[in-house]
Amino acid sequence: MRIRNWFLLVVVGCLAGCSGSGAVETAKLEGQGATFVEPVMKVWTNEQVDKSGGKIQINYQGTGSGAGIQQYTKKTCDFACSDAPMNEKQLAAAVEAGGPVVHIPLVIGAVVPMYNLDNVAKPLQFTGDVLAQIYLGKITKWNDKAIADLNPGVVLPDLGIQPVFRSDGSGTSNIFSEYLSKTSPDFKATVGASTQPTFPKGVGIGKPKTDGVAGHVSNTKGAIGYVELTYALDKKAQYGSVKNKAGQFVLADLASITAAASAVIGTKPTEAPYNLHDLTYSLTDAVGDGVYPIAAMSYAILAQKQSGTKGKALVNFLKWCAGAEGQKFAQARNFAPLPEALVNATQAKLDAVEVAK
Repeated sequence: MRIRNWFLLVVVGCLAGCSGSGAVETAKLEGQGATFVEPVMKVWTNEQVDKSGGKIQINYQGTGSGAGIQQYTKKTCDFACSDAPMNEKQLAAAVEAGGPVVHIPLVIGAVVPMYNLDNVAKPLQFTGDVLAQIYLGKITKWNDKAIADLNPGVVLPDLGIQPVFRSDGSGTSNIFSEYLSKTSPDFKATVGASTQPTFPKGVGIGKPKTDGVAGHVSNTKGAIGYVELTYALDKKAQYGSVKNKAGQFVLADLASITAAASAVIGTKPTEAPYNLHDLTYSLTDAVGDGVYPIAAMSYAILAQKQSGTKGKALVNFLKWCAGAEGQKFAQARNFAPLPEALVNATQAKLDAVEVAK
């Protein structure tokens, strides 16, 4: 079977930094981290797999953003992917272990409230505060007045709500909890933004990885969870629209995700961890018309100083992923393509990575 937990990437000619003779040097790379980006990683690697004789291999495992950063710092992988930039403590540990690091934007996506309700055809409307109250255990029934008021004319069942969250360290959890912290003072004071938020005792159930959350919601009437848009679309699941700062209920799609990115790219982040790195931005609760408010980027994290064939192959692979061709495949997988200015910035950032012979 071509794809399981690892993926083979074969890179031709210019991607591998080959000589004019067309020879491809052999290298094997290990990557770990975000499940957010994993669906498009499969597409990228499948697209490249048939283009050479298997001399360059990339083994990427979707273990979660937190695990990816841990393994990168322990030097058990060559790069990590994360939806949450390294915080100050993580950055210091990584620099001490292997020198300066670089964050490279790969995709822009959305986290959506996925739920499982019978006889509710139209996507439900949510606000950040209502989602926060659900995850704080203060809204416990689907026909609660707070939900009903947002969805006039919808017959909501007298059914208990089971919130589902990630049990592992997750960039998706960071995105969701960051958004709730921005829109609900109660949530910010009680839980806060984190890759592994501690929800009130007895509220909800934890499941590992996005597949675990999506699978549990799909199989459990009354459940609600937060998943990346492409997972909800793959499962043909119910997911709701979310009210943005402009007062609009917006359903996640490529246009509304792009609008979120366009609203903040070019500004200088002032809050950690985004202010610790170049090319990292918070897209949650962005200001603008048509903006989907729970949007985010996923990043590749690699050492600023690389060496040999392996380093050359990694840099060229990431340049291809973040470039025009790679982004077309990302769009086909329901990720918004990086804006042109950010594509140019990522290419320049990767050009500046030092690759020793």
